[in-house]
Amino acid sequence: MTDTGLHIVDGYAIEGASGDSEARDTTAGLDAVRTVLIHGAMDRHNSFRRVARRLSTPVVMYDRRGYGGSLDAEPPVRDLERHVADLIHIIDDRPSVLIGHSVGGLIALIAAAHFPANIRSVAAFEPPTGWKPWWPDDLCVLLGETPEQTVERFYRQIVGDSAWERLGDAARADLLREGPALQVDLEAGRRSAPFHFADIAAPVLMGHGTLSEEHHIRATRELADELPTATLTTIEHANHGAHRSHPDAFALFVERAIRINTG
Repeated sequence: MTDTGLHIVDGYAIEGASGDSEARDTTAGLDAVRTVLIHGAMDRHNSFRRVARRLSTPVVMYDRRGYGGSLDAEPPVRDLERHVADLIHIIDDRPSVLIGHSVGGLIALIAAAHFPANIRSVAAFEPPTGWKPWWPDDLCVLLGETPEQTVERFYRQIVGDSAWERLGDAARADLLREGPALQVDLEAGRRSAPFHFADIAAPVLMGHGTLSEEHHIRATRELADELPTATLTTIEHANHGAHRSHPDAFALFVERAIRINTG
């Protein structure tokens, strides 16, 4: 795999039915289709940990540039294209299934449109569609927030005020350094759709939680209608964080995407 300076976990301990863990070697069988998991805004690869343990296939997970273990990767992220380039480096001419959560799903769709050769299928769970006129405006665009202000607002909104207040000084300082990457994510696709729908030839599985906010549901359903190779599924009783709250159901979502690549 090409060195990108990112924190990448290539192959993961898969928990079997017996509860034992077995390390899968993804360097064997270079023609085998791999599954790559792409996280969303201000998240980490290990948010997929419980999902990965439930899968029947090896996976590749990574911290996207500007987050977590890839916080200091050079060059720093300036736009969504850098994230797409990182993903293409990680695929590294290997046939791959791409699984993206939130903006990770948008990155996967852009990669499938622009670099289709090695992408066998895509699953996108609630990707943002900032180019739609009804998509909510983000305050970092409207108010000219600093990156640090965007991090605090986002964390308080998603995780909660009390969780922000409980953060230690070091943990908070690290999160604040993720502000530039977070602003890139929140502003992704604001001006126009970052790909042509007809350019995606691979099968696409779109998914949303039945308890997600209305704009996430609408975005997912509209993309499922607009992408010629897409099908739609839902995760019952889940919201935007389904990969964390419903790992069994999200693993089934991943497995379904893997299966559609083989028909």
